[in-house]
Amino acid sequence: MEPLSSFDCLDDLQAGGFRLWQNRRFFRFGTDGVLLADYARCRPGERMIDLCSGTGIVPFLLLARGEARAAEALEIQPYLCALMARSREENGCGERLRIFEADLREIRSVLPGNCYDLVTVNPPYEPVGRGIPGQSARRNLARREIACTLEDVTGAAAYLLRPGGRLVMVHRPRRMAEVFLAMRDRKLAPARLRLVEPAAGAPAVLFLIEGIFCGKRELRVEPSLIMQGPDGSCTAEMNRIYRREQME
Repeated sequence: MEPLSSFDCLDDLQAGGFRLWQNRRFFRFGTDGVLLADYARCRPGERMIDLCSGTGIVPFLLLARGEARAAEALEIQPYLCALMARSREENGCGERLRIFEADLREIRSVLPGNCYDLVTVNPPYEPVGRGIPGQSARRNLARREIACTLEDVTGAAAYLLRPGGRLVMVHRPRRMAEVFLAMRDRKLAPARLRLVEPAAGAPAVLFLIEGIFCGKRELRVEPSLIMQGPDGSCTAEMNRIYRREQME
């Protein structure tokens, strides 16, 4: 299969023989997407959708590992949707992956409400006006709240989820208070929280959170996920997450 541009590449996901089309120049999935897919705990038979899906790392990992029989993905950028479609063809997913090229803020005109068991999202981390924007419009759209805010994300999730359904998100610790407030305003009760630390005792660089739509207000704070051991090598848990097939 020919790439869409000279910067496109095909990467091995180390799961189920799946491979993913990406762009070396503009956008490639990172650790946050891999951790999000692992934390989601998707169950076969659940209806799930990944918002702000990028190149589709979360749904493809869930399909590759057999945790989802089918998956859906919503992404606003046409080029990233095209890469996702090529990955779908590359991996023979067919109708097991539905791709929606759409604006998350217009979710009510795109998808039915109260129909999903699981919504995952790796949203843009930075508000508009904070930090120095990059030169790539595509990268800025993925990393900054240009096309959707945190409130847009939680609003879309609350619309899509059935009562008792789960929103699972990865975000930066400096915005944790905002995430909690945005979830509360949409009746998404935080149920699980886990910090991600580069090394034991180091400041967290990410956090993973699960919220239950119309759920109870009981939060379980889980032990931190440590990425590297004292010698700088990946911890056993990170090896499990990245090379699940080999570890099981």
